[in-house]
Amino acid sequence: MAEHQKTDIESAETGEVFIRFVMMQQQQALLALGRHPNPPPGVPPRNLALARVFLEQLEMIRVKTSGNLAPGEAQVLERVLAGIRAGYAEESKKAAGFS
Repeated sequence: MAEHQKTDIESAETGEVFIRFVMMQQQQALLALGRHPNPPPGVPPRNLALARVFLEQLEMIRVKTSGNLAPGEAQVLERVLAGIRAGYAEESKKAAGFS
């Protein structure tokens, strides 16, 4: 069976979908951390366990896509991961009473 070669348009569309996926995961992690800049009304309180799930999922995506991302996609993923890691560390310290 012949392999399907992606066209430039398919690659661009896939890249856009990937970045939207990463950004959606980031938004969910920020909500769980209580750090979303514009939280919707009635948002539940901080949930570090849920934030950890989103962080672990993005880490898994990073591992599974290693070497298969365009440079811009990899940069977005790494930037999002760094921000979530930092936010998770800060919120974990707060929760433990180490402001």
